[in-house]
Amino acid sequence: MGKNITGIGRQKVLLRARPLALLVAALFLAACAGTPPPPSWPGLSADDAVYVAMGKVYALDANTGQKKWEFPTEGDKKTAYFYSTPTVGLGLVFAGSYDGKLYALDAATGQKRWEFPTQDRIVAGPAVAGDTVYVGSADRRLYALDAATGTKRWEFETGKCIWATPLVEGDRVYVTSMDHKLYCLDAESGQKVWEFEAEGALAATPALAEDTVYFGAFDSRVYALNAATGEQKWQFETGGWIWSRPLVVNNTLYISSLEGKVYALNAARGEKKWEFAADGAVRAGPAYGAGLLYVGSEGGKVYALDAATGQKKWEFEAEAGVLTAPLVTGELVYIVSRTGQVHALDAATGNGRWVFSAK
Repeated sequence: MGKNITGIGRQKVLLRARPLALLVAALFLAACAGTPPPPSWPGLSADDAVYVAMGKVYALDANTGQKKWEFPTEGDKKTAYFYSTPTVGLGLVFAGSYDGKLYALDAATGQKRWEFPTQDRIVAGPAVAGDTVYVGSADRRLYALDAATGTKRWEFETGKCIWATPLVEGDRVYVTSMDHKLYCLDAESGQKVWEFEAEGALAATPALAEDTVYFGAFDSRVYALNAATGEQKWQFETGGWIWSRPLVVNNTLYISSLEGKVYALNAARGEKKWEFAADGAVRAGPAYGAGLLYVGSEGGKVYALDAATGQKKWEFEAEAGVLTAPLVTGELVYIVSRTGQVHALDAATGNGRWVFSAK
C-alpha cells in the first residue's frame, strides 16, 4: 500500500506541484465565483478528426493536422472560451464554454446546431450515451439533455462545482464534485442511487471495470468502490493530489498524481506493482495502446512506458507543459501542450508526424 509523506518529503512534493496548484486555486475561484477565466489547459478528443478546445474549438484532419474548421469563426465576436474536452456523438461535437453554455456543433462543418445555458461556466467535458448528452457545470448541477435538440430532461444538484466529465455506463451515471463526493445516479431519471464521500475534492472522471468504480481525490488517495452499492473495497495513498482519470487494463489500474508519479496498482486489491517518476506534476491520466502507456507532465515531456514494468521506452519534449491526457488511435498518439500546440507522434517511436498551433 501507499505511504504517508511527512516533513521535508511532503514539502518537496508541494514545491514540485506548486505552479499547477496555483492554477488549481485560480480555476477554483473563477469557476465557483464567476470571475473572468484564467488561462487553462486545452481539451482534446478524436473521432474521424481530432478536436481541440483552446479558446476556440478546432477540428483537424487526423492524418495531416490541417484545420477543417474552427468555432467561433474568425471575426465572430462571441465571448465564449472553450477549454473543456469536446465530445463527439450523433454527428455532433459537444463543447462546454466558460460563458456557461453547452454548444452542439455539426461535426463536419462546425456550424452551431443548438446551445444550452447553465448558470455558471462549464469546466467539465460532456458525455454522450444513446440520445442523451450529460454535462456538469460550475453551478453545481449535472444536466441531462436531448442530444439532438438540447432540451433538458433532468438536472441533479451537488454541493459544489463539477469539474469532471461524467461517466455513463448502462443505466447509471457516475459524477464527481468538488464537494468531495462521488454520486451514482439513475441515467433515465437523475435520481440518486448512492453517494460516497472522500476526504478531498474530486475533479476527475471515475473509471468502471467489471463491478468496481475507481477514482482519485485531492486527499491524495485512490478509491475502489462496489459499483452497485458504493461500498469501499480498498484505498491507496499516493504522495500528491490526484486529478487524473484512472485507467484499467488487464486487471491493472494506472493512475497519476501531482507529486509527479504514475502508479500501476492491482485493480482487485490496490497493491502497487510499479511507479514511475516524471519530470513534473502529472495532472492528466494515461492512455494505453499496444502494451505501452502514454503520459504527459507539467515539465513538458510525454513518456511511453512499458505497461507491464513501467520502464521508459521513449520520451518527447513539447513546447510547454502537457496537462491534457494523450489520445491513442492506431499508430498515432496525439498530445496538446498547455500553449496550444497539437502534436501527432508515432506511437512506437515518439517521432513527430505533424504539429498544429491553436494559439
